[in-house]
Amino acid sequence: TENDEKEHSNNNNQNKTETVMSHLASATLAGVLQMVVRTALMGVVSVLLSRYTILTIVTLAMLVFLSTRIYSALNVAAKGANVKLNLLSLKDVGVPLLIAVGVFSMFRGRRFVMENDTSGGEDNVVVGDSTTTTVQETIYHSWTWTFWFGETLVMTLFIANSFEKRSPALLALFTTISGIFALWLRGQFWRYATLLGFQGVIALLVVLAFPIMEMILEQIVEEKMKKVGEKIRAHDARLRELQRKRNVAAAAASLD
Repeated sequence: TENDEKEHSNNNNQNKTETVMSHLASATLAGVLQMVVRTALMGVVSVLLSRYTILTIVTLAMLVFLSTRIYSALNVAAKGANVKLNLLSLKDVGVPLLIAVGVFSMFRGRRFVMENDTSGGEDNVVVGDSTTTTVQETIYHSWTWTFWFGETLVMTLFIANSFEKRSPALLALFTTISGIFALWLRGQFWRYATLLGFQGVIALLVVLAFPIMEMILEQIVEEKMKKVGEKIRAHDARLRELQRKRNVAAAAASLD
């Protein structure tokens, strides 16, 4: 019947709308969560790993080991396929090494001496018959351009690894964005926490907003389909009326 066809059409439109919006919501939420994970990892590297000498050495050793393992896997795969390795195929080998350079730059950027403070520990110096006590403590810069370079480099590589195709223009864009964020973050914990909180709010808005958008889009599509259905039914009625008139005229002509 007409009502059954109308209900079936509405159900199909609703399913299509839910499918499109569900896929869009899933893709958006996955992108936001991936951004949160990479920001948290960047915060750990910038705030913790690059601050202490032992952690920096362990991180550099792990990155170098990872690079050698990637090279070994690529070399075995190339020998199996009788293909020679080139610079393009070795780009995955260089990524951990570049990250290691960035981590070392952040570590070195925190080791520039700012001044020697004389309010710290004690150092007794004997001059003639008198003894003088001097206190000396080394104070380092909390942020330098070397640290900014390392943070920008690591952040750029983290962002670039999220994309399969990386053109030079895209890498330049990632570098610019990373450089701007590195100028603000400066390896400070609370700034990374603020950025993570902002990203969490975005994820929450995505979760809350997409069902509402789905309902709105569903209503719009339903109204549009109602209007289209009304036009189709009106056109069908006109065709039936025209066909009926033709049949009446043909029957009258046959009687004459």
